Amino acid sequence: MIGKAGSELVTLRSVERACRDGLGELFAAVGKSGAEQCLVGCTQEAGVFEAFQAEQSAQPVQFFNLRGAMRGQSAALGDQELAAVVAARSVYESALSIEPVPSVPFKSTGRLAVVCPDAGVAQQVELLAKTLSVDLLIENPQGLSLGADRSMNIQAVSVSAIQGYLGAFQVTVAKSNPVDMELCTRCGACAEACPTQSIDVASLTVRLDTCDRNGACVKACGGFNAISFDDLKSETVRDYDLVIDCSPQGLFSDRQPPLGYWHAGNSPALLTAAMLEAVQTVGEFEKPKFFDYKPGICAHSRSEKSGCSACVQACSTRAISSKGDHIAVNPQLCLGCGACTTVCPTGALQYAYTPVIAMGRALKQAVRAFKAAKGRFLNVVLHGADLPANWLEDARRTGGVTGGDGTASLLPITLHHSASAGPDLWLSALAFGADQVSIVQSPSEHGYYGAALAAQAAWVNEVLTAMGLGARVNVLCIDKAANLFEPAVLPPNPVKPGSFELSGSKRTRLEFALEHLAHGVAFDTSLPIALKTGAPFGAVVVNKDSCSLCMSCTSACPASALVDNPLEPQLRFIERNCVQCGLCVNTCPENAIELLPRLNLSASARDKQILNESRPFHCIRCAKPFGTQHMIDNMIKRISGHSMFAQNTDRLKMCGDCRVSDMFSAKDEMTIFEVKR
Repeated sequence: MIGKAGSELVTLRSVERACRDGLGELFAAVGKSGAEQCLVGCTQEAGVFEAFQAEQSAQPVQFFNLRGAMRGQSAALGDQELAAVVAARSVYESALSIEPVPSVPFKSTGRLAVVCPDAGVAQQVELLAKTLSVDLLIENPQGLSLGADRSMNIQAVSVSAIQGYLGAFQVTVAKSNPVDMELCTRCGACAEACPTQSIDVASLTVRLDTCDRNGACVKACGGFNAISFDDLKSETVRDYDLVIDCSPQGLFSDRQPPLGYWHAGNSPALLTAAMLEAVQTVGEFEKPKFFDYKPGICAHSRSEKSGCSACVQACSTRAISSKGDHIAVNPQLCLGCGACTTVCPTGALQYAYTPVIAMGRALKQAVRAFKAAKGRFLNVVLHGADLPANWLEDARRTGGVTGGDGTASLLPITLHHSASAGPDLWLSALAFGADQVSIVQSPSEHGYYGAALAAQAAWVNEVLTAMGLGARVNVLCIDKAANLFEPAVLPPNPVKPGSFELSGSKRTRLEFALEHLAHGVAFDTSLPIALKTGAPFGAVVVNKDSCSLCMSCTSACPASALVDNPLEPQLRFIERNCVQCGLCVNTCPENAIELLPRLNLSASARDKQILNESRPFHCIRCAKPFGTQHMIDNMIKRISGHSMFAQNTDRLKMCGDCRVSDMFSAKDEMTIFEVKR
């Protein structure tokens, strides 16, 4: 494959046995083409190409894995698909190599907790004790055969919760049996002293259903203090580096588990796999920090009033939590799904591992190459890296497609995670000339993030449909991937491909893409597009009769959509900035604000619109302005009946200084000293 870097043209050339006797033909073609960049879609024989290039002083070549890039779409590929993949892959990888991300450290010393309901796995787990410090946390130890070597620490406890991550787990346990198996010398004196025969001699555990708790076993144990009924069921927290969970449901069944945790259930195969991984998880490790957070534009909370919690709800690992007026993101718990950045309306959370700017450049170059190769209908397929290598080929067979049947051309783009790309990239791909965008997820990804992505795709499709383009964004589970090969139901994208570069701001990226699409279809931007609740665009409606112009909403707004006028009492609104977080609604003491989800692409969305205004009110004593006429009228109406103001409502019309002066200068006013006890 021969291409001109940075240009719209990608020239494709197929050479038979290029890594053997076709080497000369390949480099001769490269020299004749005058290409600035030569890409060879094979990494296996890179050494052969490089040796020949050095020997012949030919133009250098670069390599990428075409088979991996196509993810199994090796059959019935046309020049259009190949041109798009080559362009996308080359631009994308070169863009990523420029922007390294910080790392997040982990440290494990090998302290392992194995959680199990009974003694079934004890013998298998004992093998780990040769290399790791193992605690077997067993809820029902009856039937357990205690070894004489004490190679692992056995505790009769029930586990109620686990928090933390690799190297820093906190396991909450409650004592489930009176016998402390580590303190116990296994002499058997307790069993001999028990009048109800409730102590199992083999496992030295007390059967609580028959025990009468007469204390004979405690006395027999003497100073060893290995038996105690006083602390039964009391909870304690223990620290571990690693956790293997053999409970049936798993202690992280409601969320994605963190690194250093394995759920084996009752499967011996899964337990063996977990043990092998645990042995290798000792030492210091690191992973990328997947996100960037800008608290200044976060719409989560202000002054203890709740706003947007989309990222908290979308996070499958509970790495995000509320922290005062902002959020806290635990980088150790974050596994890099990027769903938080997809649903964030302001762009306060941005995906750092595969920046959207790099993705946008790759998609723009790919679509250009596709169009230059006379491609007709391009479906950009975004998917995570955990799908099977041949998933696309399997989907083709499932759909009964053999190629050449007029279906859309597919451009598969492998993401670190399917949820890491959101509406800003989807709309940008369409603005660059793609005809459709599909997001394909594995069953586990779809279970955690399918609803969140579908909600984002819903408002995007509402906008596209209103523009006359139709719904062009689809979220699919892999079991529906055969739908990708169905004939296109939409006409090709009529919008002329855009040439703009993606901004570092999510809102700006959305704005550029939406305006380009609207302009491309000659959409009447004077008509706002109505959206459903949850969309990140809209207006606010203010009840002028209720609003007192206290301006509390302006200080709560994280996007500077609501602003005051420093020269006169005015509440103004910039619609393009509004993210519909609801902080203004929750902050307003008069309940005078409502949200109106919509997309306004007209020039008026950038203007400061006056939502409410009033005349300044001047103090009746010193003439200093200290409020608005509307505020004073509301205050008189509400509290004029209060005993402090009942006889003198004029004080409500005074500034703070004059009001205090009037109270001290009034001669006929009762003082505290005149109040009868």
